Amino acid sequence: MLEGKPLAVAVGVAGFTVILLGTLILYAGEPPPTPEPPKAPPPPEVTMNAILKYSVPVYRAMLETDAHSFKVAIPSLEELGRPNVYFDELHGRRKLKPKTPLETQHLRLALAVARKTAHVEGQSYAVDHLILRIENRSGKYLAYRVQTAVVDKAKCASMGVVAHNALVLEPHETIQRAECLYRADESLEVTRAEVIELLPLEAYYVSRLPPNPILYDARTSGGHVPLAGTVCPQTFSWREIQEGLDKQVIGWKDVIDFYARHNCDEYSFFKDYRFRTTPGDPLPARPLD
Repeated sequence: MLEGKPLAVAVGVAGFTVILLGTLILYAGEPPPTPEPPKAPPPPEVTMNAILKYSVPVYRAMLETDAHSFKVAIPSLEELGRPNVYFDELHGRRKLKPKTPLETQHLRLALAVARKTAHVEGQSYAVDHLILRIENRSGKYLAYRVQTAVVDKAKCASMGVVAHNALVLEPHETIQRAECLYRADESLEVTRAEVIELLPLEAYYVSRLPPNPILYDARTSGGHVPLAGTVCPQTFSWREIQEGLDKQVIGWKDVIDFYARHNCDEYSFFKDYRFRTTPGDPLPARPLD
């Protein structure tokens, strides 16, 4: 009985070997598995965004097209590459009351009371509002940011909005924006006023930015309307900008300076960009690899 067991094992192993060899011979002549088809090339618009939009001819053509669309002069690359002039015109709290205007080098700020539509619990009412009038005293286009504070911000939640461009003033233009609902003896504090002088095309570019709450108070930027066209999508990381602001390495003027030179439909601000102080840097600007 013991001698039969090794024999049975040997027969079993031999049989398995025969089956394995037969299988290998049977499939040896078959072609290898079909390889995966090659992936389709990226669509033309992806290639355009990745390469061509950073070429000087495409960038120049875009400037010309946009200038014609906005009906403004076409700037040369040399003009567009020059540093824009920045002014920090007011830094510190200044109280503003009706009939007591405040003037800076470029701006005239005046507070008024006007009846506007407010919204309370789904109902609309015509009530008195604090209205800030911001006048461009110069003959230049200006990017501007006038920051203000009210005594009780909660009182402003139901106020109405006034249509205006929250980022750009045309030469000698005066805009109005709502600050809060009016209460007796209500006043306003102006905490900062900044401006950047712009070329006409630069102004139209900047005017199409969304007044994101990181850079502009949502209380006062409601009713924002571009000078022409529509508001651009927010195609860049506001979180990076917020981190840069918190670390004091990115400022309002850096973001505005970038979009003064780039159509916000095509180009996105990147964290390494800074306000230009010397001419000659290449355009369009692109992030470092």
